[in-house]
Amino acid sequence: MAGVTSADIECPVCHDDFTNPKLLPCNHLACRDCVLSWLQKEGGQGGCPLCRAPILSSTQQGQGQLATMVDSLPTDFATAALVESHNVLTGSHICAMCENNVTATSYCFACSIKLCKACTSYHQKLPGTRDHTLEQLNKLTAKRLAANHQATCNNHSNRPAELYCSAHQELICMLCATTNHRSCPDVKAITDVAREKRTELTQQSQRLKKKGARLAKQMKVAKEKFKGMHKKADDVFDDLQQCSEKRRHQVHDLIQKEEDTIMTSFADMEKARAAMTSNSGNIDHLVTSAPDDALLQMLKQLKLRLDDLESESGTTAKVKDVGDIVFDSQLLTRLKSDLSELVC
Repeated sequence: MAGVTSADIECPVCHDDFTNPKLLPCNHLACRDCVLSWLQKEGGQGGCPLCRAPILSSTQQGQGQLATMVDSLPTDFATAALVESHNVLTGSHICAMCENNVTATSYCFACSIKLCKACTSYHQKLPGTRDHTLEQLNKLTAKRLAANHQATCNNHSNRPAELYCSAHQELICMLCATTNHRSCPDVKAITDVAREKRTELTQQSQRLKKKGARLAKQMKVAKEKFKGMHKKADDVFDDLQQCSEKRRHQVHDLIQKEEDTIMTSFADMEKARAAMTSNSGNIDHLVTSAPDDALLQMLKQLKLRLDDLESESGTTAKVKDVGDIVFDSQLLTRLKSDLSELVC
């Protein structure tokens, strides 16, 4: 299938095609069972198999069943659909109805099988299958397969999901809309809700990008300030180098102490910035490529993650404003005056 590599559909843990791919907080993907096995092996405290970033938060660890917590991670339905499409398009094109390995020429979306020319003709004539949608294999695309992969109702697995209830955040069928969700205030067609949510996610992604850029700028300004402070100290002590080494180290220690205080918070700032950049890029990918129902199935978990990243609480709120980084230049002037009076 053009444009798809093994890296796109292969789990980095088991090295097989993704099965129920879970989106980890670091934005790496792994099969649901692979994530569960990995956490069980690590006593529930294991990090991502690829980057070692925490999979479960400190508050989640040790609380509840691991399987339940793994199931609560967002499922990447877009990747799951890509795996299914890849298997259909790259597998052997053999008719599923014939017994002599006859070459298939078409694909039935309703039955999810490949058919030869003769079976295609029968399929289109039989009363039970004449309404099925078929596509020539040489014209079949991954996008067409993914779009046809319709989600089912959250409460009725045998019924297609046609509507979305915002109050319960569920994909539902028409039957549910007229029974369990009759009194719900906001039940709309999947396509309408998906359009609204794509806009919301895009806007939130843009806000995350801006916050990440502001953090990067703040870190750069802080580093430049410290660089200037070190240079100023060096300029003063270079004139009195032979008799000022002891005082030079004292002044550098003062600067280093303040710098160490600020720099210890940069790790949290960098994690926050990286998470914002990574998640906004992932959201951009999902907004542009994920089918509507896949997007909505991941919506709740994605929104929770994005809301947490966008909030002002957490490590970034504890970082000292770089505008507060100052150094007493008069101290250097006094030291220089005192040292100039020393007999070297």
